[in-house]
Amino acid sequence: MPTAAPPIPPSVAEFARTPLRRIMRSGVVSVSGNASLLQAAKVLADHRVHAVLVLHTGSAERVGWLTSRALMERLLEYSPFEPVADAVTEKVTSIAPSATVGDAIRALAAPGVTHLLVTNGAGAQQGVVSDADIVRFVATGT
Repeated sequence: MPTAAPPIPPSVAEFARTPLRRIMRSGVVSVSGNASLLQAAKVLADHRVHAVLVLHTGSAERVGWLTSRALMERLLEYSPFEPVADAVTEKVTSIAPSATVGDAIRALAAPGVTHLLVTNGAGAQQGVVSDADIVRFVATGT
């Protein structure tokens, strides 16, 4: 009995034209800038994410991203009770949900950018796209 041929993967151009809203993770996991490294580690683990958005204490103003890698490196040299605002290593780079996967790939190609904050025209947070999300999309189409 003949077996079905594997599906033909979409072309790179098709991937690049895909609307970003199709692959972004809705919602944003964030912590206050005065949260400790230990508290941030718990948030990362509980939400199964590799970065959290750090906000200025008492406001919605964005400080930047604390990545799991930066957290691990910081724990080697500092107290686990150090405030996360002191450990931010990645500035916030925003992108519109109407952008394409190709636009996101170009933004993520910039040095030091591993996460994109998806925001609407008014700057309200819609979700997140990371380099890992792009790789998953290319590999699985989801």
